[in-house]
Amino acid sequence: MVSETEARTIYADAIHFDGLNICNWSRDIFEAWRKGGIDGVSCTCGIWQNFRESIHEVCQWKRWFEEHSDLIIQAHNVADIRAAKQAGKTAVLLSWQNTAGIEDQIDFLRVFRDLGVKKMQLTYNTQNYSGAGYTEINDSGLTGFGQEVIDEMAKLGIVVDLSHVGPKTSEDAILYAPEGKPPCFSHVLPAGLREHPRNKSDYLIRLIGSKGGFVGLSQFGPHMKKDNESTIDDYVNALDYVIGLIGEDLVGVGSDSSEGHGRPSEFMAWCNKDKGYARRLTPWGSQKVVKPLGPLEERAELACAMARKGWSEEKIKKVLGENWLSYLEKILT
Repeated sequence: MVSETEARTIYADAIHFDGLNICNWSRDIFEAWRKGGIDGVSCTCGIWQNFRESIHEVCQWKRWFEEHSDLIIQAHNVADIRAAKQAGKTAVLLSWQNTAGIEDQIDFLRVFRDLGVKKMQLTYNTQNYSGAGYTEINDSGLTGFGQEVIDEMAKLGIVVDLSHVGPKTSEDAILYAPEGKPPCFSHVLPAGLREHPRNKSDYLIRLIGSKGGFVGLSQFGPHMKKDNESTIDDYVNALDYVIGLIGEDLVGVGSDSSEGHGRPSEFMAWCNKDKGYARRLTPWGSQKVVKPLGPLEERAELACAMARKGWSEEKIKKVLGENWLSYLEKILT
């Protein structure tokens, strides 16, 4: 059995990739990643933004890559993530939580791919050109335009994320995706532990696993079995639950860390309204949310919790990051 002391050594040696952060980006966050030994992060740089606004978001990140080059580098592929680990830096995979940035133009996918946006959630909570999010009144499924978007993303090497996508659209997308280019749930929790519309059913988790897709586990307290009383050990239990459904090679961390953003805050209110301004979709722009993995700089505690659960060194390393990298290798190339 791995001791907690050994777990910290394993963590330091392993690659830790976090499948989603939506923090209040600043040097403080980048330093927290380094203190926490986080080697790669999928960073949200788009939710409701249109094309022009999305370009501005990417430009801001390009400036940060220059200004904070001692801490972060842009990741275009898995090799970049491994190189960041060796250099003592954090690799940032630019990502969207919506395809609003391409508006109604499929060709815009290539533009953003070339700029380094390599992971895109098909929809965010509500309806768009491609399909429906999980809060939409009627999830009518993947649209014809959505099929073309998925085809183009597969061709360009962009990850299709289905985390906030409705169940019918998720199922359609998983079944439609080209062989060898399966989608992922980058930051979800299992409905088998707590029923909630945002959580994914055992059926959908097994379905995405059957296609070689990936499941990253969120740490959103209100969607966990013990609500905001959930602990880091409960998070590991959730990992084990999903591993029990699809095996230990297709599961990892997608913490959904929002460090630096307050609740309530203008940003969180914007996230939780349709199109950023219309009807309120969830109460999480203002209500209490506990995230049991704790501050980013304390992420090594996750390895200790894995050790307490009796995980082997191999399993710890896989779930911390190697599984994500194996999945990304299939998609980004």
